[in-house]
Amino acid sequence: MSGDDTVKSNYMHNVKAIFGCDNRMNLLIFPLSVIETISRESKILVIGPRNENDIYSLIGLGFKKENIKGLDLISYSRMITLGDMHTAPFEDDSFDAVICGWTISYSTNPSLAALEMLRLTKRGGVIAVAVEYSTLTEKDEEQLVGYNVQEFDRIPSRVNSSEQILELFGDRVGPVFFKHDAPNKISHTADELVPNVSSVAVIFGSN
Repeated sequence: MSGDDTVKSNYMHNVKAIFGCDNRMNLLIFPLSVIETISRESKILVIGPRNENDIYSLIGLGFKKENIKGLDLISYSRMITLGDMHTAPFEDDSFDAVICGWTISYSTNPSLAALEMLRLTKRGGVIAVAVEYSTLTEKDEEQLVGYNVQEFDRIPSRVNSSEQILELFGDRVGPVFFKHDAPNKISHTADELVPNVSSVAVIFGSN
């Protein structure tokens, strides 16, 4: 299902964790859930959930199951539509909120992914994006996991701050509701996977 703008190792890298669950998406879901322009009736898209964990987290906060969609290149779940975030199989202005957690790092064209999120989000809707903070070089990644996760030769620079996330969306960025800029600056290293790696997150309204 992947296109030319997805890193080649995406499937291999993510299928290893398809049945795993963690709570890092709470960094986006919890603050999004209290923004007053979002209601329990809002239609929400989760990009890159792999499994139902993030969807049920939203349901647990009171959002209606029938209004939540997932989109991923791989999944075993009927709750998740198979597709590429660069060419999502949904109509324009389909969602009140789009959540893209730890997924845009797997794009070799993050600006295109941002444009697609804007297409899918209603004017005045909310977009929430998070990435893993990382200081790993291409050589470090290969040493750590045995292959290159990100295609550094195709990505201008790693997205590593809330400002860099917002730059992808240009003049369509409205009010910024939430920023989290990896205050502890903890990254995986070339020698080991760090369990408490930092994250960068931003939630904003779309103009």
